[in-house]
Amino acid sequence: MVVAPSSQYTTTQQAGNPMAVFDYEVLDGKYKGGRIRFDNEVWDTSTEEKGNLSIKRFNTIAVALGAANGTSFDSIQQFVSQAVGNKLAVTVDWETGQNGKTYLSVKSHKPFMQDGSKPNGVKRPAGSSNTGNSGFGNHKSTSGGFGTTTNKQQGNGFSTPASSNAGNTQATEYSSQSANSYHGGGFPPIPDGSPF
Repeated sequence: MVVAPSSQYTTTQQAGNPMAVFDYEVLDGKYKGGRIRFDNEVWDTSTEEKGNLSIKRFNTIAVALGAANGTSFDSIQQFVSQAVGNKLAVTVDWETGQNGKTYLSVKSHKPFMQDGSKPNGVKRPAGSSNTGNSGFGNHKSTSGGFGTTTNKQQGNGFSTPASSNAGNTQATEYSSQSANSYHGGGFPPIPDGSPF
């Protein structure tokens, strides 16, 4: 997959939380050129638990995109713009939306697979409303600013101050390793009104 240029930064309608809306383009195989749209990732710091989950979610995406250890992101908007054009792998499943249509929904993000994608063979459920193109659309891709790593399983990540008003973020070592392996950095003062 590659993060498509149609990916964008926005905010949630009710709470106004920063949100990354990622679209992906399939690069190989039977579905080459197909798109998986609307992977909505929200940065929510309304509670400590939600803040920690937001950090983990964006860390996972940063690792999958190959962000270098120590890479900083000042906002979700910057994160999205730098993600566009970079490769990763995603795991998807079919979900039925409130409108009754069935779509591919992203369940996890992983580093790009050099040996090609591995579809699981699960087809759109029978009798589901179709969105056209078997759930995929077509879109031209461009390159972006994350960079790639070669089979590097070390984590990168977002970290945030303990308060619910998170400051800037910094990609650091943060993965499924023990908590003692996390090497977060300090944060400069962030002006009020920052995206997160």
